[in-house]
Amino acid sequence: MKRKDFLRKMGDRRRGGEIEERKPEQRRAVDWRTLRVDLAPSSAEQAEPEDTAVGLLNTLTDGIRLEVTQQCWVRGYRVYESEGVKRAEFQYRPVDAGSEPPPGSTGLDIGDVWQPEG
Repeated sequence: MKRKDFLRKMGDRRRGGEIEERKPEQRRAVDWRTLRVDLAPSSAEQAEPEDTAVGLLNTLTDGIRLEVTQQCWVRGYRVYESEGVKRAEFQYRPVDAGSEPPPGSTGLDIGDVWQPEG
């Protein structure tokens, strides 16, 4: 008996003689949104707060401040410089009340103010 015939026969035996249908790969439904903003060039020029899906976002010279109007999780905050402009980015996800944030993210309630350490 050739090896390929042996392997096919053993596979059939393990499956009970039936062909198993392949199932598509199941991935988690990820609904994280990334927000990138330019930071204020100086403290004298404070930009108008930007309205996002989860609250008001104020840009500062050294970071951001998010005033939450809908319960959410935030993660992945970073400040970087691109083409001479200082920028910040983070990810947020609106969630239902009472849900636990995954590791590495922060859960925020309505009325919280989030200002990450930069």
